[in-house]
Amino acid sequence: MRIKRNQRTAKKTGISIVHGMRKGFVQHVKKNGVLYAPALAPIVFFFLAHVIYLLAFVLMKMGVLQNEQLVHKAIVTWAVFGFPSLLLSSYLCFYVVNRFAVGVLARKFPLWSATTLNLSIGSVYGGAIGVLLVLLRKPEAWFSALLLLCIGIVAGQGNWFFYRKIAGVDA
Repeated sequence: MRIKRNQRTAKKTGISIVHGMRKGFVQHVKKNGVLYAPALAPIVFFFLAHVIYLLAFVLMKMGVLQNEQLVHKAIVTWAVFGFPSLLLSSYLCFYVVNRFAVGVLARKFPLWSATTLNLSIGSVYGGAIGVLLVLLRKPEAWFSALLLLCIGIVAGQGNWFFYRKIAGVDA
């Protein structure tokens, strides 16, 4: 029997398990994307800390960075032990403080522009994250407490930005 070159074979109609799981996951995230908004900034910090650590590790192997320096150790400690507390405080403050702040600020300051209102809501949310981080971590130095407050404010601004983009809300 001779097979023609232009003859096409019939395609399989079955769906692979990986494709089905990926499709189901994407549909779930699209449907419930607002639930994941408080986790986005901590996840970005988590990956950023690990990328910085990998860079520090490469620089140590090249001889540019010395083993005695504590910067890379602090970054790894923050990436491993700081991530769960940042994630916990982000979710708690999102559902406890942020919803309250949106209502109060929108009611008290109706003449503010959308940008000012969004920045102030993100700052209140981030400040609450920072205070909760300070209470959880109990830093010994004032610089560490200030750093935790700044991390909280940046995480709050990032989460509020992601929430508005995912939910399609402007305030």
